[in-house]
Amino acid sequence: MKKVFFYKRKSFLTDAFIVTLGTIAAQVLPLIFYPVLTRLFAPADFGVLATITAITGVLTVIVTGKYETIVLIVNDKKDTANLLIAILLISLCFLLISEILIWIFSSEISVLFNDPELRYWLFLCPILSFCIVIYQCYNEWCVKYKYFVNLSWNKITNAGAIVLSKVCLGWSACFSGGLVWGDLGGRLFSALACTLHALKKDKAVFREVSVQRMLFLLKRYKECPIYVMPAQLLNTVGGYLPVFFLAAYFSKTELGYYSMTMMLLTLPLSVVGIAIRDVFRQRATVEYMERGCCSDLYKRVLIPLAGLSLLVFALLFIVAPWVFSFVLGEQWREAGVYARVLSPMLAISFVSEVGTAMFFIAEKMKDLMKWQIVYFVCSLLSLWLGVYFFHDIKYVLFCFMMGRSVVYIVSVGMTYHYTLGKNRNNF
Repeated sequence: MKKVFFYKRKSFLTDAFIVTLGTIAAQVLPLIFYPVLTRLFAPADFGVLATITAITGVLTVIVTGKYETIVLIVNDKKDTANLLIAILLISLCFLLISEILIWIFSSEISVLFNDPELRYWLFLCPILSFCIVIYQCYNEWCVKYKYFVNLSWNKITNAGAIVLSKVCLGWSACFSGGLVWGDLGGRLFSALACTLHALKKDKAVFREVSVQRMLFLLKRYKECPIYVMPAQLLNTVGGYLPVFFLAAYFSKTELGYYSMTMMLLTLPLSVVGIAIRDVFRQRATVEYMERGCCSDLYKRVLIPLAGLSLLVFALLFIVAPWVFSFVLGEQWREAGVYARVLSPMLAISFVSEVGTAMFFIAEKMKDLMKWQIVYFVCSLLSLWLGVYFFHDIKYVLFCFMMGRSVVYIVSVGMTYHYTLGKNRNNF
C-alpha cells in the first residue's frame, strides 16, 4: 500500500513538474518583453487592449456553453472528441451572429465605454474569441489524457506567439493599434498550432465524430449551459467589471495602469497556480471517484500555496512602486501604487482558484452558480460604492479589493467542505 501511495505521489510530482516547467516558460516570455512593450506603447494603448480583451472574454464564455468544463468526466475518448468538435461548431455559429451584432451596434458600444475609436476594433472580438476556444479545448484534451508535455508546449507557443507579434508590430510602427493586432496575430498562430498538434496525435479519433453523437452529448450534459455557463458568465463579467467601470468613468491611461498591474501580478501567480490546478483537477477527480473524498490532497496542495502567497504579496506591498518604475519605466510608477492596493485580494484569490475544481468534481454546479451570483453582486456593489462616494481611482480599487476578498474566502470554505466526502456535500 505504501509503495502504491509513493508511486502515485511521485507521478503527481512528475506531472506537476512538467506542467509547471512549461507554464514557467510561457509566463517568463511575456515578462521578459513587458519592459520592451511598455516603452513601445503608451498606457492608453494597454487600456484599449484591456477593453477588447474584456469583451472577448465575455463572448468566449457565452459561445461555448462551458461544455469544456466536463471534458474530464467523459469516459470514452471518442465521446470526448465528439464533444470538443461540438463545442467548436456551436462556438463558430454564435460568434458569426455576434460579429453581425457588433457591426450593427459598434457606435453604441463605443459610447458606452467612453471611447469613440473603440468601434474600429470591436469586430476583432469574435475572431479572438474563437482562437481562445480552440486553445482551451486543446488544453482540456491534454489534461484529460495526460499529454502534459503537449500541454506545456501549447502554453509556450501561445504566450510566445502573442508577445512576439506585439513586439514586432510595435517596432515596425507601420500602423496604429499594434498592440491589438499583435494579440490577434499571436492567437491565430496559437490556434493553428493547437489544431495541428491534436490532429497529428489523435487524428483517427477525430475522424469518427458524428452529428448524432454530438447532439447526444450536448443533451446529456445540458446542465453546463443551464447552470455552469451562467455561473461562469457572472464570474467573467465580475472579473472584468473593473475594466468596464474604469473605461466608463476614468481615462484610458488609468485603465492601462490597472491592466498592466493585473497582468504583471497574475502572470507570476499563474506560474505555480495554474500548473498545480491542472494536475490537481486530474488527481482529485480520480481520488474522489475512487474514495469519495480528497480532503488530504486538497490540504497538501492549498496549505503550501497559502504560505507562498502570504510571503510573495507581503514583499510586493513593500517594493511595488519602485519595481514598476524601474522595470517598466518611470511613467508606470502609478501602476505600482495600484499593485499595493490590490495585493491582499490577489493573495487570497491565488489560493482559492486552485480549489474551484471541486465544484465540478463534486458536481456542485448549482452551488457554483449561487457563489458566482454573490461574487458578481459583491464586485458590482463594491465598485459602484467606490465610484459613487469617491472620485479617486485608488479608493475605488480599495473598495473593490475588500469586496472581492470576502468572496474568495467563502469559496475556499465551500470547496474544502466538498472534499470531505460525497455524503457531506450538502452545503
